[in-house]
Parts: sequence; C-alpha cells; structure tokens
Amino acid sequence: TAQARAVARKIGFPVLVRPSFVLGGRDMKIVYTEDELTAYMTRIAPDISKDKPVLIDQFLENATEVDVDCLSDGDRTAIGGVMQHIE
Repeated sequence: TAQARAVARKIGFPVLVRPSFVLGGRDMKIVYTEDELTAYMTRIAPDISKDKPVLIDQFLENATEVDVDCLSDGDRTAIGGVMQHIE
C-alpha cells in the first residue's frame, strides 16, 4: 500500500487502478485520494502477488476514449469499427 501511494503521488491524482490480470472493467476504479487508494488496496490485497500486481495509471478527466478495430496486411488497412466510450 505504501508503494501504491508513492506511485500515485508521483503520477498525480486521480489515478486509475486495476489488478494486472483483469482485462475488462472488473475491479477497475478511479481513485481521487490516498484514503480511497488505501481502501482499494486493502480490499484487493488477497489477490495481489508478484505475478499479479496492481497497475496504476494517470486518469485523464474530460478525455475521450476511442477504440478502433482494424485489420491490416501491411499494405491495406480495413477499419471494422470505431467506438467511443461514454461513462
């Protein structure tokens, strides 16, 4: 927990935290304070290990997230879908 707080302070709040083994939105959280981060880390502590760390990223408020699905053979690229996330 102390290491997570140090990382979050260095990055700057708010941060997005999630277990590294999570691919979707399960257990992802936007954290605005050290107290919230401590509570999150305490709650997921049983699932954390050297092989399954917690990832902490800067969270950009008022940003637009867009996913683009495409295929390419190196010469041609076909865009199959563009999706904007609304939260």
